[in-house]
Amino acid sequence: MAVVGRVLSALTHRDPVRRTLTATGIAVVLWLGAWTVSYLAIGEGALRALVSARIPGGALDPGPSLAITIFSWNLVFGVGAIVVGSLFAFGPLSLGYFAPWWWALGYGVALGTNSFVLTVPGKLAPRIDILWQHIGAREILAYILVAAALSNIHLWRPRNWHAMALSRVRAIRDVRLGAAEAGCLVGAIALLLWSANVEAAGVMAFLQR
Repeated sequence: MAVVGRVLSALTHRDPVRRTLTATGIAVVLWLGAWTVSYLAIGEGALRALVSARIPGGALDPGPSLAITIFSWNLVFGVGAIVVGSLFAFGPLSLGYFAPWWWALGYGVALGTNSFVLTVPGKLAPRIDILWQHIGAREILAYILVAAALSNIHLWRPRNWHAMALSRVRAIRDVRLGAAEAGCLVGAIALLLWSANVEAAGVMAFLQR
């Protein structure tokens, strides 16, 4: 319980850098755990149809607008989900954290089963050096930066752990972001822009083989 208390304290700390580092550590543990289990227990490509079904037809067609499409998708559905989640908290913990943690789990499973839309033959065994080589890690880091920046803006939270009724914590006009939080948001957007351009270039190179 003492460890849980320290982790919770770090996730709600006034310093967004400390919040980011703690949330990132949790994401890495979830990612490696999901990757290991799926690599050992699930067949190759088992979730490829599910992953492909979530991408609109033509969304990954090569072209000059592909990077814009990827960035817009990540901004609307990725950052958007975190913003909505950040409006709510369970106790002191922002629900905005749970979206990138969930995506870290999914990313690990996709790596362990080779279930991406564009793939190469063979499952990839878990290894830490892939962390910054694959585009998914950069996107998840961007999402964690957003979640950490917004972790203390929640407007509602349950009155107690077993009740669905929400109590109002603050009004939207009372939300304030400091310079450090703003810096995290700017860094997240820059990282998503960079990732979208790298991913688009990779998709186009793959399709032109």
